[in-house]
Amino acid sequence: MSEMDVRVLFVACVLPVMVLGFQDGAGAQACLNLIPVHDGTTANTTQAPYSITVNATSIKQGTTVTVTLNATAADGYFKGFLVQARCTKCTTADTAIVPGTFAKYTASDDTIKTKTCAGAEKNSMTHTSRSMKTSAVFTWTAPSNFDVSQGVKFRATIVKDKPIWWTNVASQEISITGTNSAPHVAPVVAVVMAFSILGSSLLA
Repeated sequence: MSEMDVRVLFVACVLPVMVLGFQDGAGAQACLNLIPVHDGTTANTTQAPYSITVNATSIKQGTTVTVTLNATAADGYFKGFLVQARCTKCTTADTAIVPGTFAKYTASDDTIKTKTCAGAEKNSMTHTSRSMKTSAVFTWTAPSNFDVSQGVKFRATIVKDKPIWWTNVASQEISITGTNSAPHVAPVVAVVMAFSILGSSLLA
């Protein structure tokens, strides 16, 4: 095998792995630790210029909450992300993926997609391309048999550009109650933010 053949083989083998971690959604390697496959980079340690808000701090088993990922800087944007619901009071606190179901808030939104991690369908949400985005809105439905003694936070890794990314961006905690309990609506500021985002053309 010539030196040129070796170089071509190396590129053919390595390039798909690098692209898997960014171009069309988070790779499978990122599922458990929320760390993207970006060779030679580490998470940014400054305050993340992003927020995750929810429209309710308490929902019933089997019901849905709206989740908004937003760039908070005036000229902020992101190109990639991976969001999961994580258990906050489990024995593996903040590391256990809660097996709920994500979905697009707007069916026609082609900037985001659901992802299957660790064998559970649609338990994560990610990007579809490396286009610049200022927000993403989606929903999450809690398991109908969720242990009501546990809590949930939405945790994300967000990529601004391939070398620049933040991990452990989190929402406020939400509780899952039994089907006979009344849901608790989140503070008005979160609701206003969600509707203002939906009313804009940022996801166009």
